[in-house]
Amino acid sequence: MALVALAGGVRPAAAQGAVTITYQMPGGNRTVLMTDFSGGRRAPLVIVLHAAEGSADQIRRYLTWDEIGKREKLVVVYPQGVRGSWNDGRPADGRRFNPLQRVDDVAFIRNLVADLNNKGRIDRRRVYVVGISAGGHMTNRLICEASDLFAAAAPLLATLSVRWTRFCSGQPLPVLMVAGTEDPITPFGGRAGGADPDSALHPVMDTFAFFRSRNGCLSAGERVLPEQETSDNSRVFLTEGTGCQHAVRLYRVEGGGHHTPTQLDRRQRPPIGALLGQQNHDIETDEEIWAFFADKRRP
Repeated sequence: MALVALAGGVRPAAAQGAVTITYQMPGGNRTVLMTDFSGGRRAPLVIVLHAAEGSADQIRRYLTWDEIGKREKLVVVYPQGVRGSWNDGRPADGRRFNPLQRVDDVAFIRNLVADLNNKGRIDRRRVYVVGISAGGHMTNRLICEASDLFAAAAPLLATLSVRWTRFCSGQPLPVLMVAGTEDPITPFGGRAGGADPDSALHPVMDTFAFFRSRNGCLSAGERVLPEQETSDNSRVFLTEGTGCQHAVRLYRVEGGGHHTPTQLDRRQRPPIGALLGQQNHDIETDEEIWAFFADKRRP
């Protein structure tokens, strides 16, 4: 599938230091926010996928990837989903927010990576993807259908649908997960499907076990992380695969809701965030992810 950057398609975005790139795709134009801290050299690429009913600008302002990108000299891109969502490949009755079955988001991400590589902007061996909530479900699809693109992936607040445990044909790659035990959107214990059983969501621990087996791990070990904030009624437990061919890591937030942990005040959610459960403040999730990604490279 050909990719064409529209004439005049790169313009300053409203957010400081970002540009908006517009691509022509068969289903219509698609946009990506990009912050480039590479200094003109081929740099690692981090792709950040927003949540349902979200936007590229919103997730850029909420997370800390620009700060990490500036420090580590990365290229960071924030693709925009059609109607604020992603076609994560699950049957329609199992996708809580996304009815867009004809949108080819896998092709969109493939073309984005190919374009930046052809322009000499990225290190093709160091491409990473992070997705939160619906973006995490899309990340799971990319792990299973487009793992050749990535050196590592981090699906956050998202578990595997039954479909992807049956049809995950891509090559194994390092995976980091974050999940809250009291998540009301992506239940820790999984969720039953509708008319199509493939739409059911596996429990978090079954998802972790799938990745652990897929990545050739012999066993797993767990430890509790230091508590930095005692008032948030939650603790973070880190479970890691051992003896793995490719690393697998799970941050289990006991008492945590549909939030990623943060230590930064500016990442506190607005009042509606209370409906999503408790947010932990013992770790900064984005920093944990980069520490996991930093030494991972494609063969």
